[in-house]
This record gives sequence, C-alpha cells and structure tokens, in this order.
Amino acid sequence: MEEYILITGASSGIGEATAIELSEEHRIILSGRNIEKLKEVQNKCHCPQKHLLWRCDLDKDRLQVYTSLNSLLTEQEISVKAFVHCAGMTKILPIKNFQSQYVDQIFNTNVFSAIEVLRSLLRKNNRKYLKNILFISALWSIRGDVGNSVYAASKGALNALVYSLSQELAPEIRVNAISPGAVLTPMTIGLLEEEEFRTKIEKEYPLGIGRPTDIVNSIQFLLSEKARWITGQNYVIDGGRSTL
Repeated sequence: MEEYILITGASSGIGEATAIELSEEHRIILSGRNIEKLKEVQNKCHCPQKHLLWRCDLDKDRLQVYTSLNSLLTEQEISVKAFVHCAGMTKILPIKNFQSQYVDQIFNTNVFSAIEVLRSLLRKNNRKYLKNILFISALWSIRGDVGNSVYAASKGALNALVYSLSQELAPEIRVNAISPGAVLTPMTIGLLEEEEFRTKIEKEYPLGIGRPTDIVNSIQFLLSEKARWITGQNYVIDGGRSTL
C-alpha cells in the first residue's frame, strides 16, 4: 500500500512550501479549499503525477471531513504515514468586536477539522501506518498579542492536544507542534507590506521576519528518524522574538 503525507493548507504559505519540499522524497496529499490553487502547487512538486489532491473547506465542510477523508483513502487504496496541519485562519479584532461566526470559522479551521482528520487517520485500517502528527501552531499561543485573542486560543488548543496525544498515541506515533513567529506568507503579506507595521515587526525580531522555508526545515527534521526520540513538544521558531 502506497504511503502518503497529508498536508492541510497546502495551497499557499507554509503548507505550499512544505508540500513542494517534501515531494522530493514522499508522496503527498495536498489539501485545501481551492482546487485550482492546489493544482498549481501540485505542478510545482517533484513528479506531480505522484501526488493527490483533496479539496476540502475545513470550515464549511468540517462535519464532512471525517467521511470525505475516509472515502479518499479507501477509494485510492492508500495510507497516511504523517499528518501536517498547516491550515490556519485568523481575524485580527478586539474581543468585543468578535462575532460568533468568526469564532466558529477560526476554531473549525484551526482545531476542530484537525480532530476530524485524526479520527479518520486513527481508524484501524490506517493507524498502523501513521507515524507522525505535526501541528503548525503560532507564537501567539504562548505570548499575548492585541487583537489576536481568538486565534491565539485556537492555536493554544492545538498545543494542548499535542501534550495529551503524545502520551495517548505513544510509542507508535509521535506528536509535536511548531509555533512560528511572523513569517512572510500570503496570509500576512498585507500587514507586512504596511511600512509602519513592518518597521515595528522588524525591530521586534532580532533575526528579522521569517520565510516559509525556515519552518519547512524544522518540519522535515521532526518528520525524520533524526527526531525519533522527540514527542509532545512545541518548538518555537521566531527569529528570537520570544526573547524580548
């Protein structure tokens, strides 16, 4: 049975960079809500024909995630050996201005859909193949930031999952998180292009603003056998921001 790495949020940013880099040595399932963007990323991957697309809106389709992924694995007769949850959504607002629909969208995308994916991957037919679970969290899950309270709470929930699941699923499956600081991606480029905001951010980061490849390098390490004795950890990769 052919083994794949499932990457959510694979249509842009860290997810895209991860898919492209890992495609040189692994078969990839690229997941996202925009099929055309997924096809573009697939064509950037090494041997595009080896990789599969799974179109899924992790917010709107959250209740169908479990059955949809089950169907994909069954129909293609494949297994998933690693799950990298790069998908993420944020809305920067004071808490008093948050509407319930924003909270639902953020938690559906960042947390609840990941749980549905895990429910599918931990079924008997796939569990014996699954070796790694890796969540892309955020620096703000452990450090405060004005306007990012709900986003931070959702990423904090991922961190909590790591701590419990690393015990629940050991020793067969390793579970870790990476918490990036400010990384230049399509989701952040609008903010970082504002000169005043970018100047402020650059002053706060001793090593400057990050690139997706800075995170991908750590993803590769944590998925490899070089990290065989690492589980239940949240790696903060932030160019020194958390030292301030």
